[in-house]
Amino acid sequence: MIKLTIRILLTMCFCMACNSIPQKLPAPLSKALEELDASIASRPEQEYRKQERINALKSSFQIARSYQDRFALARNLVEEYSPYNFDSTLAWIGICRSVAQKANRPNGIAWTTIKQGEILANAGYYTESYYVLSEQVDSTALPDYLLPDYYYSLYRLADNIVENSLGCEGNLHLDNPQTYMEKLLQLYPEDSYDWKYMHISLLASQQQFEKARIENAALLGSIDKKSHPYAKSAWVESVLCDSLGLESEKILWEVTSAKADFINVVKDYASLTLVAKDLIDIDIDRSFRYIQMALEDAVFYNAKLRPWKISHYLIRIQRAYEQTVLKNSRWLKVFTLCLTLLAPLLIASVILLAKMMRSATRSKKDLNRLNNHLTEAYSELQRANADLSEANSIKEQYIGLFLSQLSENINKIKAIESNVIKQLRYGKVDQLLKEMIASTTVEEEIDAFYDSFDTSFLAIFPNFVEQFNSLLEESSKIVLKKGEKLNTELRIFALIRLGIEDSNTIADLLKYSVRTIYNYKVKIRKAARIPREKFNKKIHEIG
Repeated sequence: MIKLTIRILLTMCFCMACNSIPQKLPAPLSKALEELDASIASRPEQEYRKQERINALKSSFQIARSYQDRFALARNLVEEYSPYNFDSTLAWIGICRSVAQKANRPNGIAWTTIKQGEILANAGYYTESYYVLSEQVDSTALPDYLLPDYYYSLYRLADNIVENSLGCEGNLHLDNPQTYMEKLLQLYPEDSYDWKYMHISLLASQQQFEKARIENAALLGSIDKKSHPYAKSAWVESVLCDSLGLESEKILWEVTSAKADFINVVKDYASLTLVAKDLIDIDIDRSFRYIQMALEDAVFYNAKLRPWKISHYLIRIQRAYEQTVLKNSRWLKVFTLCLTLLAPLLIASVILLAKMMRSATRSKKDLNRLNNHLTEAYSELQRANADLSEANSIKEQYIGLFLSQLSENINKIKAIESNVIKQLRYGKVDQLLKEMIASTTVEEEIDAFYDSFDTSFLAIFPNFVEQFNSLLEESSKIVLKKGEKLNTELRIFALIRLGIEDSNTIADLLKYSVRTIYNYKVKIRKAARIPREKFNKKIHEIG
């Protein structure tokens, strides 16, 4: 029953997922969109820096006194605001004109008029732009350095009218955009970005798309990827790819252009709108988010052309988004209905599963207890094996010592027996008695036994003295005399370490009285740093 319930739920979830999750994006496009999202996320920081630059320019303008400084600062503010806010751009163009008029600088006035015509053309105010450029600018009186700005403004006006197919070309006496391109190519230096950009645009208008792409690739490789010119050239590359039917490359270049726009805090752009359009059938959530952002930026910029363009895509994207939401809503209703019908089965499955889990938990606890017992038994077995191995090692060494000592004692007894027989044979009883009275053989044998024991024991437990002293108070630690290996106290506890606990046995081995052995034990245990029961255990753990 549980398996059946899970299978039904998984099937329903899979059906919902298939209808709600956007299709998987190609890896290059997915990476490019992630980078674009990162650029969008960092825009507040970029806008803060832009505002700092603008505020710094405004502060400098307020304290500037010469015409050159005031006009240059006001012109820089026009350039800062130009892709950012239409109203502020026009306001600073007006301030530029006021500065030029006060200083009676005709060329300065002419530049502000030309710039005003360009900004109006870009924003969709074609009639106003035409009036400014044709009625307020005398092209014959312009100095050579202003001619590129003048013809570029006329080119932007003519190109925007043709691009947007507004049908007002006949009312405005303008040349074909290609005418202005050719004029500008004569005025721009050939090694400048403006000349290369305009030449590529001319090739595109002549449908020489492959040649234009070759030149644009070289141009893109020569400019900073985070600059506004790079955003413009990347957008041109997307247009060229579109003309050649290269859809996947086209959207990648649109994303690249949009990313550079956000890095440069540009509000008047086309790239993000095109990205949103191309993502309608691929990633509708991103598409809807991007088109909303593009519309917000267009409203912030406050020009009539860009919102009008965006509105064409917005309706289409919004409908697709609403259809996706509606489809997901229908599936959610179906899922809810099925879940309601399956609720009794699900509840029964949960109860059964809970019982099984409780049973499994009890079994697990029993298994853990058994495992702990086995672990403890194994540990005990390991300790027993270790003790047995140690006992075998001690036994082997002391059997060797015993046999060696026994053989040596037999030889000595033979020597004494031979001497006694010899003395008795020759009737030297008195002499033999004197020798026996003066003999120190027993004391020497005891000393030899101690030395042999000390040497053998320390060979098995080389750190016995240090470890034994670590169990005693500092003032009671045993300090051996020069040449000593062990003393009486140490030998007593050395025998205990070997498993000989009985005081009578220890007294017999060391040739002391039982009382003496007992007194030594009591003295040492009183000096111990730890309780008696633990002290005995620690003695046996010395190794």
